[in-house]
This record gives sequence, C-alpha cells and structure tokens, in this order.
Amino acid sequence: MKYAIGIDTGGTYTDAVLLDMEKTSADSVRKKAKAITTHHQLEIGVGNSIKGLDLTDAEKAGIEKVVLSTTLATNAIVEKNISNVGVILIGTRPAGEIAAAQIKNVKGQINIKGRIVCDIHEEEALGVIKDLIHDVDAIAVSGAASIRNPVLEKKVKALVQELCQLPVVCGHEIVSELGYLERTNTAALNAGLLSIIARFIEAINHVLEANDIKAPVFVVKGDGSISRLEAIRETPIDTVLSGPASSMIGSINLTGIEDAVIADMGGTTTDTGIVRQKRVELSPDGATVGGWKIRVKSAKLRTFGLGGDSHIRNENGEFRIGPRRVLPACRGGECLTPTDILHYTGEFRQWDSEKAEKTVMAFAAEQGLSPAAYVEEVKKALREKIRTNILEHVDQSLPICAIGAPAETWYKIVNQTLGFDLVIPAHYEVANAVGAAAAGIQEMVETIIRVGEDGHGYLVHTKEGRFSFHNRIEAIQKAIEETQRIAANGIIRQNLVLSEVELEGQEVYNYKNQLVYQPLLIENNQLKHYEEKNAAHTYIEARIRAYASGNIFES
Repeated sequence: MKYAIGIDTGGTYTDAVLLDMEKTSADSVRKKAKAITTHHQLEIGVGNSIKGLDLTDAEKAGIEKVVLSTTLATNAIVEKNISNVGVILIGTRPAGEIAAAQIKNVKGQINIKGRIVCDIHEEEALGVIKDLIHDVDAIAVSGAASIRNPVLEKKVKALVQELCQLPVVCGHEIVSELGYLERTNTAALNAGLLSIIARFIEAINHVLEANDIKAPVFVVKGDGSISRLEAIRETPIDTVLSGPASSMIGSINLTGIEDAVIADMGGTTTDTGIVRQKRVELSPDGATVGGWKIRVKSAKLRTFGLGGDSHIRNENGEFRIGPRRVLPACRGGECLTPTDILHYTGEFRQWDSEKAEKTVMAFAAEQGLSPAAYVEEVKKALREKIRTNILEHVDQSLPICAIGAPAETWYKIVNQTLGFDLVIPAHYEVANAVGAAAAGIQEMVETIIRVGEDGHGYLVHTKEGRFSFHNRIEAIQKAIEETQRIAANGIIRQNLVLSEVELEGQEVYNYKNQLVYQPLLIENNQLKHYEEKNAAHTYIEARIRAYASGNIFES
C-alpha cells in the first residue's frame, strides 16, 4: 500500500489524515485525527495529531510522503514575530513603508529594459554592508527593475556573503513581477522568516523521527502546490495562505468537483476561494498579510470573521458575530460562540453542554428574550453574515462547498432559509489535511519578452538574467528554453524526479488602442507555426510560462 500523511495546523485544531494514494475521493481517507493546535510550539500539536492516527508498522512502512499545511509564516508576520532584518536598497527608495527597521542605500541603477545605467561601487557597498551586519539577523537586497536584470542584486549579495555568514535574500529570487515596494517587502519578510522556519524544520524532523516515520516531508504553498521542507527553508514566504490553498485542494479531492466556491469555516474566520476546472484560482496581486502587501503566488481569497469560536454579543440592539475569537463557554470560557449555540440546541455536542445551556439562558435573560428567541436571533445574524460575505460576492451558478469543523451543521441551518446549491463532502472537518496529502509537486516559472531599447530588437527577461536578440522568433525560442530549464531545476534541486514540463505562451499587441491576445503554439519545447501580426498591430510583449511537475520516485 502507498500512503501519504496530511497535516493541517489550524487556529483551533491540528488535523491529520492517512491517505491511501491508490484510491480517490472520500474512499482515500483511511484514518483521521484531531489535536489541539499548540501555537507556541506547533510541532507539539503535530506530534499529537500523528499519535492520534494510531499507525500500524505496516502503515508506517507504506508512507511515501508527509505534507504539512502550516500557519507558521502567516502568524509570524501578523504577530510581528520575525527576525531583525536589514534591507539594502540599490538606487532609489520605493515609495511607501518598508517592512524593516534597518534600511541602507547603495548607488546603482537598472533601467526598465534591464540595462545597467549605474553600476555598483564596490567600496561603497562594502562599507554599507559592514555598518549593517552587526545589528541584524538576516539581509534582504532589492533594486528597482531588478526583475528585468538581476545583476546588481547578485553583486551586492556576493559582497554580503564575502563579509559574513548571515542569510541574504534578493528580491528577484522571490518575485518575478514589477512593483518595487511589494518586491522589497516580500524579500524582507522572507528574510525575517528564515530562522523561524529553520527551527520549525528541525522540530518537525524530530517529531517524525520520534514517531518512526522516515518519509520525505513537504509543505503546502499558497498556490496549492507543495515543495520539500528543505526547499521551503529558503523561501518560507511561499507558505503564506498555505491553509486556505489546502482546503481547496482537499475539496477537489473529496468531491471530484470541477467548479465551486470553497467556504472553509474554522475557529476564527471563514476563508472563501474559487476552484475552476479543478484548479485553485490565484490572486493576480499576491496577498496582504499583517498589513503588508506581498507578491507571492497564492489563492485568491475573501476572508471574514466568522468561525465556530467567534464572539457573539448584542450591540445597540443588534446581534453581532465575530470578528474576535474567544474561548467558548462549553470549553471553559465565559463568552458565547456559535459552538455554544449548537451545544444548546443539541445539533452538535462535544464538550460541556450544561455550561453552554446556562450561558445561553443567561445571555437571553439579559436581552429580555426566551432562550429559543435568543438562539433564533443568533442564527439570523449568522445567516446574514454568510449572505453578505459570500453569496453577494460569488458567481451564483457555482455551488458552495462548505468544509471545516463547524461547516456541516451551520451551512445546513443557513441553507434552510437561503436555499443555495450546497455541497458538504465526507470528511469535511479534515478537508485541509486531505488537501495537504493530495497536493501535487509543481514549480511555475514565467519569462517575459519585450521590445528592446529605442524600439530595436527584443529582450528576454528571465528570473536569472537578461538576453538580447535582433530576431523575435529567436527571442521567443530562447525564452521557451530558459523557462523550461529554470522550472525543471526547481524540481530537480529538491532531489525529486522531474515528470513533465508543460509550456504555454501568449503575445499581446495593441491594435487601434485595444489589446489583442494571441496564444503561442509550443510543441516539444519548440515554437511552432509562428505568424506575426501586420504592421497595424503594435507589439507589446510575450509571456512564456512553464509548469514543472515532479514525483518522489520514478514512475
């Protein structure tokens, strides 16, 4: 038998599942377990969830991978619990706040076409680095237009590495799109997460060793794909919004659904995203975490404060739920939550129902209502919150797939009145962990081709460097080869087996002030049947994307 373990460290629970990799849909879930999430040390909850699976020796021997969906990076940024980072800016400073206290500038400039306008002055750069390295734990290097040519960022990084052993991150290594401020902050936050993820990796490896699990370990990224745990050591920022992405993959796996709105109701919030043709819909603008806008590949999400542990109160005669999370009365708290309401009605019972009942009765008396009327007001407020935060913002033709521990009961209650197309899969309460176990290994790389300076020739801008050509077809072919190579290396460097690389391309023209998009036909890594538009079409750019997928073993 071939198994995978999926683990999701949620706000309240850490879920674990044992997935049969030779089966599909809900039949693939062999075992599942829950443990309380230990926010101060996530690995404790992870270890407890694995123990809850009660794995046999035969099951342990069949485990081919362990996959984690973790809130570690997201929480560290939100809680400002990251290392002290120094940022070295090349040239001008981006407009806006930078996510670091220590910021230095060195002279240097790359223009938008990727040409060096002003090179680095080595002595100046060395002086700036020496001033910085004794006060920080990591360094981020960022320069305007560096994604058009990363040569200056690479030079500064090399100088840092000559002088010290501090980890150093360049903006072009993390982000491949324009947006100087967002790229700088993404690099800075990634640098600040390095020591945190390093400790987490060590702890997780220890937990698995203690449980006699020898399989390779992966982490879910914000786009729903997975990378080896050791690869995430370099780019922990990629795991931001790991949990919501896992929930979407889990929903696809459990239901086989192709198009749906996924509503993941946890303890604190509900995350909603969209799946189209069994693929997670990604945000074109990255994500905003802890007030910082960062450029990472992540699911396109809408998040609002509604969960099983959301605070219920009456404000000026109106019932409100969330966004604050509290300890439910049924679990020893003094506040009222949706979970307590379900304990009172008997629709869900896991903890102290008597305490929940007493709390509901006390709060109802304060409002001069009977307990039944009070409960109905709460349900009405919850229905309204789901209606205004989900139903008013999604394509009504899509079904809503509800997952997460509180989802089945509450969404069925809400649907009695609102009457939308509702799907609740088997194992809905551990769908995130299922998604982690089922997620695939993939690296996506994009390369851009643009007209050269003064309108002459063509420039190929890759993650690793810039190339110049007189001929457009030659430029596109070079872009295809480099994009394929870089994507494939993203799999190979993780000590994985490259299974395939899918390539797609598109050109953009301006025709009578309207953009015209033309797909590029690529077969066997070669451009096929290329036809240029007529002179009335002004060439804007071409983009080549490569999707490299991998496996742990040779198939």
